[in-house]
Amino acid sequence: MPKLLDNFWLKVTAVILGLLVWMHVATEKEYSYDMRLPVTDVALGDSLTLASPPPETLTVSVSAIGKELLRKKWRDRGLRINASQFSPGRHQVALTANNVSLVGPTGELQLEDVVAPTQVNLNIDILSDVTLPVTGNFVAEADEGYAVAGAPTITPDSAILFGPRSVVRRFHDIATEAKQLKGLRGDVTLRLALDNPPMHGLSVAPESVTVEIHVVPVKTRVFEAVPVRVFNAPLNDRLVLSPARVRIEITGPPADIDRLDVSTVTASVNYRTRAGSGKAALKIDCPPAFRIKSISTDSILITIPSETNADSRN
Repeated sequence: MPKLLDNFWLKVTAVILGLLVWMHVATEKEYSYDMRLPVTDVALGDSLTLASPPPETLTVSVSAIGKELLRKKWRDRGLRINASQFSPGRHQVALTANNVSLVGPTGELQLEDVVAPTQVNLNIDILSDVTLPVTGNFVAEADEGYAVAGAPTITPDSAILFGPRSVVRRFHDIATEAKQLKGLRGDVTLRLALDNPPMHGLSVAPESVTVEIHVVPVKTRVFEAVPVRVFNAPLNDRLVLSPARVRIEITGPPADIDRLDVSTVTASVNYRTRAGSGKAALKIDCPPAFRIKSISTDSILITIPSETNADSRN
């Protein structure tokens, strides 16, 4: 045991130096490996783009000295497929070392061959753009006693959609991201991202818009004696409604409610929903910027005189 520990640190140093020499020799040797690498670029002609995604990865044979193969950065940069000679249309492209290459500086790295897949289908289209209106995909609800005055303002109110010509022409508008705003008591200004369509090769500019929502205290207006309409009534029967007119209180933005015309407020019942008691639920319709605060009744009694007379005779 004492002989084993003699010159211990000298022996440890010798072992470490031996390992370093071995690692240097091992990493300086040239190796060839099959690796699965991401496809990060497809080179196309001017004003062309892909209408469908290329393969996510390819398995290729790569050769280099050991230390280069150990580095991660070049692997993350991935592969480029050169399809610049193809015109718009669908093409079946054979993949070889002649049209597939490593992206970025490669040093002593060399792509020797494409292992799999050896051919891919590329759908090449003309790069196009279209200007589309922006629509708000958000809900803005004011708190009790307040109302959203008018339609929210979206700035800018249009956006440009870039992508394959065959794809962009399918769209009619660009929506904002979904957002729900409740309990508003004052004006709101917020930035909302535009919802980039989840299809390959599409992009939107600008990436976001400004939305302004005007919130004001509500004003109440009373509509007396609004006539009740009956839908789906029998053609040959005369109906008696009780009550035939109702009182409705509506709240909304002051400027808007002052201009609200009674003709845009509808009180109605559906004869087909008439219960055995003769009553049907009352429905009130008014423009969406307003709320129904109260109504004088929630149901209407529908009487058919011919039925009443027949009952009395019996």
